[in-house]
Amino acid sequence: MLRRPRHEADPRRAPSRRRLAAGLLGLVMSASAASQAAQEPAPNNVAATVDRLAKRLEDLEKRNSQLAEQNQSLTKRVDELNRRLEQVAPDDETSTPTASPIPPPTLPSPSLPGLDDELDADAGVGDPPPRPTDVSRLFAESSTRRYQVGEHDDDAGNYILVHPNDAQRMPFELRFDIFTQARYTNFARGRDFWVDAEGDREPINSFASFEVARNFLVFSGFGIDPKLQYTAIIFSSTSINDTVYLGWINYRFSRAFDLRFGNWLLPGTREWYESFRWTLGSDRLMATTFFRPNISPGVWIQGEPIDGLNYVAMVANSLSRFTQGVANRVGSSLAFGGTVWWEPTHDYGVGVSDVEYHDERSFRFGTSVDIAHESNQGFTLASIRNPEDTLIRLSDGTPLFRPGVLAPGVELESTNLQLWTIDAAMKCRGLGISGEYFFRWLDGFQTVGGRSPYSSLFDTGGLLQAGYFLQPHKLEAFARTSFVTGHFGGGYEYGGGLNWYPRGVRSWRTTFEILRINGSPAQNFITGYRAGETGTLFQLQWLTDF
Repeated sequence: MLRRPRHEADPRRAPSRRRLAAGLLGLVMSASAASQAAQEPAPNNVAATVDRLAKRLEDLEKRNSQLAEQNQSLTKRVDELNRRLEQVAPDDETSTPTASPIPPPTLPSPSLPGLDDELDADAGVGDPPPRPTDVSRLFAESSTRRYQVGEHDDDAGNYILVHPNDAQRMPFELRFDIFTQARYTNFARGRDFWVDAEGDREPINSFASFEVARNFLVFSGFGIDPKLQYTAIIFSSTSINDTVYLGWINYRFSRAFDLRFGNWLLPGTREWYESFRWTLGSDRLMATTFFRPNISPGVWIQGEPIDGLNYVAMVANSLSRFTQGVANRVGSSLAFGGTVWWEPTHDYGVGVSDVEYHDERSFRFGTSVDIAHESNQGFTLASIRNPEDTLIRLSDGTPLFRPGVLAPGVELESTNLQLWTIDAAMKCRGLGISGEYFFRWLDGFQTVGGRSPYSSLFDTGGLLQAGYFLQPHKLEAFARTSFVTGHFGGGYEYGGGLNWYPRGVRSWRTTFEILRINGSPAQNFITGYRAGETGTLFQLQWLTDF
């Protein structure tokens, strides 16, 4: 912690100086009386000397008073810095004290040549104080300090590691956030096997596990220019025991236009593009997991040109980045994803749950689209390198690019994919309702080993979910369902559970959920969905945001 100023103005100094002045005056008068007996008196010289000494002492008194006021101001600043340090430093009495990043302010006593030591001894001060030139440097350093450290932004929900006092003069900021999704999953199968599009029997296995489904370390801020911003994310999951990099750099020209480049979510469905932190249940639903795109490097723009009207438009390498790096890429995959949503009441917020408890009805309406040309990258489970990756699948759960799926001996080299979704949601007095409908077309099949018997394939699906707070801001009951259907069949799910918000905010949540699944066409190791599974999925989840 910072130390208080060592040298402060002492009221005892004023009497001591008066005693010294009186003593000096007595010495001068004695010397004057002695000189009168030996030579011609010089009263004018004696008076002038006394006047100069008295004036000198008055000046010193004024300087001492000014320095005392300055010292008091610095003491207040030190106390304020101590309070800020206490907010970020652990309150551990056994910890080793660290040196203060800011030197403690020290103020000197006014100096009189030849009398400094005597004055200090008379005032009871130990070490000689620094010279006024050192104090001037200290004042200059403290008054022009460029950064603040160790704050917490309650509105943004992250820690401010470094923040400039003047963003225009020193444009650099660094923030940090960590949020974790820990989960216990238990799936009890209802069948022993399922039959894929080629007629093969695939086993259905029960499973149970504790996993850190997602753990995000997020660093963000700006540099060089407050509008030039960055976000760097380290994303880990024990579900496939992997860690990947996500993030972007962006230049925010205005609220209406923000240009970004990086590795992030390709827009495509509403529940997908909203954070996994804001889902109503443990994770995104089966239909979303089946239809949604994935994460890919790309460039995109986003903004809010009109109050309540938001958009995102992204051009990316593909619907999903399965293999890491261009060295392993095959073909010329390219994808476009976009989403638009309108909030007419401007206060809808995020997610489905009405944690904030809207007094009046608040609506959101949106639509999303994906257009992609996807090449066969040899997609296998071993090629999945991002925990969020999902394969493009037929409506029964069979991977589209697996050899022989469309016809015996035929392998798909590439395909075109178009996805369109529409969504709507409402919140009011603890009630939240959200629905989304999906339309997907696959066509433009390029094959080897023969021709595809299909010129195109069309799949559709939907989801509906609702939650209501039994205790406002704290305890919520919810129900959810989704389905997928197409040429090769489909699947559905239904269920519900409880959400408990211990802090009354959506970023801290415990979820208890049970889902009944029948013929899942989706697969993602984080979510608990496996292709073809039928049975009961139980999940208990803890979501934290430090």
